[in-house]
Amino acid sequence: MKKLFGISAILILFYACGPTGRSIHRVNDTTNLLNGVAPFTSDSMVNAVIEIPAGTNQKWEVDKITGQIEWEAVTPDSSRVVDYLPYPANYGYVPRTLLPEALGGDGDPVDIFVLAPFIARGTVVKVRLIGIIHMLDDNETDSKLLAVSLDHPGFDVNDYESLQQKYPGVADILKTWLLHYKGPGRISNLSVGDEKEAMRFLIPATQHTF
Repeated sequence: MKKLFGISAILILFYACGPTGRSIHRVNDTTNLLNGVAPFTSDSMVNAVIEIPAGTNQKWEVDKITGQIEWEAVTPDSSRVVDYLPYPANYGYVPRTLLPEALGGDGDPVDIFVLAPFIARGTVVKVRLIGIIHMLDDNETDSKLLAVSLDHPGFDVNDYESLQQKYPGVADILKTWLLHYKGPGRISNLSVGDEKEAMRFLIPATQHTF
C-alpha cells in the first residue's frame, strides 16, 4: 500500500508541473535561440536551429518568450508526439525570422528541413538552401525550406536540380510525410520550388521579428 501511495504521489507531482499541468523540458537556459543567432552567416549561407532531429517524433519547439527549445512531456492534455512515422530529416527554423499572421503566415519562424545525419537538438548548423516545399496548414502559409548541412557529411549537392539527380525521391518522401503526419485534410497545396524561390521566401521573413 505504501508503495502504491508513493507511485501515485510521483504521478501527481509529474502532472502538476507547470501552470496547466504540463511538464516542460528544455535544451538549455542560456542562449536565446530565437533572436540571439543571426539568420545568415558571414559567407552568405543560412543558420538553422535544430528542434527535432531526424528519426525522432517528439515535437520540441522554440519558446517565443525565452528563446529556448522546449518540449511538453506527455500529459492528459497534450502529448506533443507525432502519431505517424518519425521526422524523415532534421527539422527546425531559421532564427530572427517571422511569418506574420497578418500576411497569411502562421506567426512562427520560418521552418526548415536539413538533410544530414542525426543532428542534436538545439544545434545551430550552417546550411545551404536548395529548395522549398510550399504548403498550407489549416489555410495558413507554412512552407518549409529545404537545405543541406555544411557541417555534416552526406548530401553533397548545391541546388535542387542536383538533389533530384543524385538523390531522386527525397523531395517526394518529404512531401508525402508532410501531407499525412497531422492526419487527413490538414495539409494542402503542396508544391516544390528551387533554391532561388527558397531565398525569395526567406528574405522577407527576416524583416519581421518577435
